[in-house]
Amino acid sequence: MLRKKKGGSLKSNKPYILDIPTFKNNEKLINNDDERLKYLKELSPLSGSELDYNPNMWNDNSDIKNTHNCYTYALGKIVPGLDSKAQPGYASGYKHIDDDDYDCKTFRERLKKDSPGSYLEKFDNSCLPGFYKVFLALDPKNDYHWWRQNKDQLWSHKPGSTDVTNVDADGKKIKNPLTANRNYNSLNYYKPCFFACIYSDLARSLADIYEI
Repeated sequence: MLRKKKGGSLKSNKPYILDIPTFKNNEKLINNDDERLKYLKELSPLSGSELDYNPNMWNDNSDIKNTHNCYTYALGKIVPGLDSKAQPGYASGYKHIDDDDYDCKTFRERLKKDSPGSYLEKFDNSCLPGFYKVFLALDPKNDYHWWRQNKDQLWSHKPGSTDVTNVDADGKKIKNPLTANRNYNSLNYYKPCFFACIYSDLARSLADIYEI
């Protein structure tokens, strides 16, 4: 739970559960008609807790590159010895992701279980201190894909077993994954879902969540 320090700033104590009723209203930001994802700013403001863009630590070791995917990258943790790609909700007891599960609400529920305290947010708003922003889009019935915001305000992602990168399908730096080209020919993530804020210290628990 986040608690107030003297002076009004925030500190955190395990298990990092955000229990602020205000953010329950943010669940309406799940995209149903593209109107929920409106934005005005060119770059999404930072909380100060965003992770460095360091592709070499993900790309140079073939074991890490081959076993870590967009979801692991979005959660911000390399798990030594991981032998299969993490999938949303699997660690929390959810079943295999079927074709009919490829909708925004289902993935939001899975993220809430895997990342307690995560909450939806607008592109134009910064996350709370300790949190950083991720974005989800779907190729319905085929695949999902996650992006995360870096300290430089740009966005990066790791498509499957390929390299971590900060460019889109056109090779352009990603200022906003909503407006970036997400069509990779064989997979077209044309259905945007939501921006969410997740707690950066979730990384501490991943080794326990995913059996290695």
